[in-house]
Amino acid sequence: MRTLIKAIIAVGVVITISALVVCLVPLKEVSYLKAVDYEDIETYYEDEPYEDTETYFEDEPYEGTETYYEDEPYEGTETYYETEPLRYEVVEAFAQVEGITPVVYITLQNTDSVSGTFTVQLTLSESGITITKSSMTFWSRDYPPYDELLALQPNETKTIKYGADGIDIIRNDWDWNYSITPSTKTVEKERTVTKYRQVEKERTVTKYRQVEKERTVTKDRLVEKERTVTNQRLETQYKKVSLLDYWLLY
Repeated sequence: MRTLIKAIIAVGVVITISALVVCLVPLKEVSYLKAVDYEDIETYYEDEPYEDTETYFEDEPYEGTETYYEDEPYEGTETYYETEPLRYEVVEAFAQVEGITPVVYITLQNTDSVSGTFTVQLTLSESGITITKSSMTFWSRDYPPYDELLALQPNETKTIKYGADGIDIIRNDWDWNYSITPSTKTVEKERTVTKYRQVEKERTVTKYRQVEKERTVTKDRLVEKERTVTNQRLETQYKKVSLLDYWLLY
């Protein structure tokens, strides 16, 4: 009986040791990736100042001449038009008694160079004395004007005749008068006036022009440089694992 127990125990110990070998002892080789540091050369760019020459433009004053125009007075002639009465001449004007009627004669001549009309207006008046038993009265009265229109060519002559039938020349005094109104004409004339004309002149003025100049400025440029950096890369490596890890993980 004791021999059987010992045999069982021995078998258990062998199984346990075998299990431990299988589970713990690295027996299987496997590959895996590992990050490995390595040095590399990296290119980068950096702003670097430098001096350069820059062209620019600047306003520069200078004296120059400028043309301008100025109104300058001068004397000149100007045509204008004026209305004037026609020229005429009274050749004769008189009154006489024909029978018992006073008659007025007026002869008119157009002495102008154009034809026209002439209005002759004749006015007559009568005056006298009225005597009664108790008084003596002086009186006078004007008769309505008499108008006559004469149309005359240049140098033409015409006569008007007017008889004052209502005037009692036997007992009363009478008087007469006349006026002449000629038509008008438009006459072209000239007169001296002050006019203005634009005269071209020159004057000195300050002008500006753009002058090209240069100046030193600081600029920046990108300069290519290199530096050493540490990078990482994946490398395949190998290790041994237990059979249990291999079965569970791979």
